[in-house]
Amino acid sequence: MRKTCLAILVLLLPLPAVAQEQQFSKGQAVQLDPSKAYFLARTFERPGGALRGTVQILPVLIRVLSDGELAATKALAEKEPDRWKEKAEPNVLAMLANEPYARTKDEVTLLAAAKPGTYVLGGVALTNWASLNRGVMVASLCMGTVKFEAKPGVITDLGAILAARDDEPTDIPELSKVVSNKPNQFMLLAYSVAVRPATAETSVPVPLASLPRAPADYRATGAFPNYPGAPISRLAPLAGVIDYDENGDVVDLRAAP
Repeated sequence: MRKTCLAILVLLLPLPAVAQEQQFSKGQAVQLDPSKAYFLARTFERPGGALRGTVQILPVLIRVLSDGELAATKALAEKEPDRWKEKAEPNVLAMLANEPYARTKDEVTLLAAAKPGTYVLGGVALTNWASLNRGVMVASLCMGTVKFEAKPGVITDLGAILAARDDEPTDIPELSKVVSNKPNQFMLLAYSVAVRPATAETSVPVPLASLPRAPADYRATGAFPNYPGAPISRLAPLAGVIDYDENGDVVDLRAAP
């Protein structure tokens, strides 16, 4: 577990220092670069009342560092303790909700390109009329989440990333029994998060239909430090992939018996 914690060390970088090389918007033509990985995700806008406005959810992904990258980052931190965060290569991918590739009713489709590798679904951020473009992180899935491989020259389809306020009831099936529906004692705006994996029936924007695409092969991953300082959370159980025992520890449902 310690190696996993260290391998996502650069999550300490602020959210604006994101790692995507490109985010596609408004159905623009996509020609896959064999040196890049592509990420397709769907989110759902949620209506808000009073000053909240419409809430847009954006996934925050973290690329796990290789041993070489980890060693280089640690060396940089020792050499320049006050500036290493500015110079280290970012490994946080925030798929920006205000730059959708497509939109149908309340569903927003996001498409971004970044460095290939193993990625962890680290949490979600939200935006509304009062937030910054890159949003505010409202759930750190540091107590349990999923990871997947993003291969070069292929669109990895994450399915839908679902989120709901933890202090309110929700009509999202995957989260209806997960949200606490109680006020947070620390007065934090916290969200519960679930994944609805892509299937053969999942809709894809027409310009992407003929491109190489594969559903994310999700696997469970355990706890890691809450580097963002966002409200602590964990991904909702995902059938056949991740669950939790009576102590709240991650159960890897794909692990060999």
